[in-house]
This record gives sequence, C-alpha cells and structure tokens, in this order.
Amino acid sequence: MEKKEIVTGRNPVFEYLKELSQSHGAQLHISSSAHGKIIDDIVALAKKKNIKILYEDKSFFSSLGSASSHQGVALFTATKKLTDESSMLSSIAQEKGVIVFLDQITDPHNLGSIIRSAEALGCSCVAITKDNSAPINETVIKTSAGATAHIRIITITNAAQFLEDLKSYGFWIIGTSDHGKTYLNQLKDIKPACIVIGNEGKGMRRLTEEKCDFVVSIPLKGKISSLNASVAAGIVIYKLLNE
Repeated sequence: MEKKEIVTGRNPVFEYLKELSQSHGAQLHISSSAHGKIIDDIVALAKKKNIKILYEDKSFFSSLGSASSHQGVALFTATKKLTDESSMLSSIAQEKGVIVFLDQITDPHNLGSIIRSAEALGCSCVAITKDNSAPINETVIKTSAGATAHIRIITITNAAQFLEDLKSYGFWIIGTSDHGKTYLNQLKDIKPACIVIGNEGKGMRRLTEEKCDFVVSIPLKGKISSLNASVAAGIVIYKLLNE
C-alpha cells in the first residue's frame, strides 16, 4: 500500500494543492461545517485538479489526532519524495543560491519554522540529517505553513562529506554559534553559500564546525545570551540573501 502524507490546516492544504500537478490519488477531506472564502478556494482548486472531495463529521478529524489544528481540512496525498542532492548542487552554485543545512534539529516546530523562513526568503534548498533529526511530518508541514511543498528538501547521511561536496562546487560554509568569531554583518558577497544551523541544545557538532569557512554570531544587546534556533536561522538567512 502506498504511504500517505497528511496535510492539515487551511493555508498548508491550499499551498499543497497549488503544487500538485495532478491528483496522484489524493483525497481532500472537508468538515461539513467548514465555510469561508479559503474553504471555497480549496474546494475549487481540488475540483480543478480532479481531487476527490469527501465531507466529514467531527469524529473523522478527531481520529487524526490533531483536532485542535486541522481547521476542518485534511489532504491525504502520496508521500513527497525528497530530492536527491547530487543532481542539483551544480545548478544552485551557478545561480549563487543559498542552502540551509540543519545539523540535527530535533524539534518539529523549529524545523517547520526554519523551512518556512528558508522558502519565504528565497533559499534554494534545505538539507536535514538522516539521523537524530525531526522527520518531515504533519507538525513540520503545518508549522511551515505549506512551505515544504515549495522548497527542495534533501536528507544527508554524512554531514562532513556533504559539506566537502558543497565546497567542491564553490560553496562557502557558514556555521552559526554564540561563540562565533565573525559577526554576521561582516559577511559580504559570499554566495553560493550553505548556512549551518546546529542542534537546539548542543549546537553544531565538532566535525561539522571544522568544515565551516566562517562561524558567525549574531550581536545581541539584551540580557539573554542566545536565540532560538529558528529565530537565529531567519536572521542569518535574511542577512545573507540581502547582501
């Protein structure tokens, strides 16, 4: 049986529907009491793409285990295949693009938020580690506000080798840490680039940090000495893509 991916929430479902080129056996489940313009837009788009629409009662959405966040909409679709990195690094390098590499981000909300920022700010790709990372699941998809449908996502089995491969294509590797010796505003015109965001508690692993050309920190003026991983990622991505 083909594995299904579940997308819930009105905006995430709408974004996923826009990306689907054909139905691929997808099914849209709508609460019989749901209404509003975005519901009308979702239904219209699903009909345009020949996606089966089923109207459900409350018990159906309660069975999904996400009764507080589904907003009366759920899309079941074939699991999205993660992109193979070997065929795309050269083109991203030529475009002077930016990749975000997440070195064992374990919180699905952080992962979703970073993917959302990466897509919204114009990154080319997000790379995640195969082990000790949050999977691309329903929580990640919803937190990303549907951004997982729009940005390439790859899984990495060997972080050090991946970063070496990026260097061979001309990428600068930019690590992030509160003990970084380079301030973010010192980076000028260094694209293509890979931004490395470390684990929420431990930061980047030693071997990962050793592969970095720069380890940057964000100047802070308050009494709190560090930022949440997703907030830090958003700041670094914005700064790098607007230099």
